[in-house]
Amino acid sequence: MKRRGSKVRSAWWVGVLAAASALTLAGCMTQPTLHVTGLPSIGISVPLRLTACTTSGSCIAVGTTGSSTTPSSVGEYRESNGVWNSLAVPAAPSSLITSASCLSTQCLIGGLSPTGNLLWTYNASSQSVIPLDTLRAGQGIRSLSCFGISSCAAIVAGGVDAASTISFSADAGTSWSTPVALTWSKGDTVSALTCTSSLDCIATATTGTNSVVVERSRDGGNTWVSRATRVAWTNLTWLSCHGLVCNALATTSSKTYVVRTKNFGRTWLENSLPAQGNALACASINKCVVVGQKRNDSPWFATSDDLQLTVATLKYVPSPLLAVACAKTVCTALGVSTVLAYRF
Repeated sequence: MKRRGSKVRSAWWVGVLAAASALTLAGCMTQPTLHVTGLPSIGISVPLRLTACTTSGSCIAVGTTGSSTTPSSVGEYRESNGVWNSLAVPAAPSSLITSASCLSTQCLIGGLSPTGNLLWTYNASSQSVIPLDTLRAGQGIRSLSCFGISSCAAIVAGGVDAASTISFSADAGTSWSTPVALTWSKGDTVSALTCTSSLDCIATATTGTNSVVVERSRDGGNTWVSRATRVAWTNLTWLSCHGLVCNALATTSSKTYVVRTKNFGRTWLENSLPAQGNALACASINKCVVVGQKRNDSPWFATSDDLQLTVATLKYVPSPLLAVACAKTVCTALGVSTVLAYRF
């Protein structure tokens, strides 16, 4: 009887240990693990600067040197199977790419050239990039925002001591409306623009004293109303809006935050990052990707699900990540000589 009781107790204890181990294992398995692998860029002599994805899932990475030397620009596109191929882009001597935004099968790419504005269009069907000579006036495109079927908005710098302007296109950049001066932007540097329709837009800028300005328009840029900001913010950029919900990156003198507004800029929630955030993009209201670098300048990549961060383990990514873009199910990010993709 004693021997039999000992066996029962032993069996019971083994069962308890097994159950505890199973619970521990189950708890470990619920912790999300992300692994993202980078690939070397195709044109390593030109640094990559921006990536963009159409809503249908075609992604590109482009860059310019900012100098007059040859080659001055580079581009590549990602196929649905994950392979990156070379993309022919126009020469861009002494030019810089600053912004990109996409529709279903097209992207607009904007920047600064020696003659003022740089504007390219990418066609995902033909895998081609061509320059557009349709947004002439200005001293460089500060921000682009595309929405709907073929509509886009552009904020163009006005030069020293001049206000920036906003223009709208209903045909994917082929033609543009008469520029409207953003009187509130005089002396400020516009950081970001997002329009959810031809009427509703929100824009951000940094003042000469390193404070943040947030403005909202409900009439296509003709009038603007100031929105709330945090005193500590020195920059607010990479706006991504779906309806009245917007995600963005906010910078202070010492930290970077993923921030969110559910009422188009009236109030904000923020979540501090354990690294320096350089760029943010969102596939939906809740699902975003933020990239940047750690204190030792090693690359950093994380997903943000309703402001909850999950940090990824990176492989073959040698330098800080500078830009990110998202379609509905895939996001692409880049460093100066590296491209990578993450699928939700």
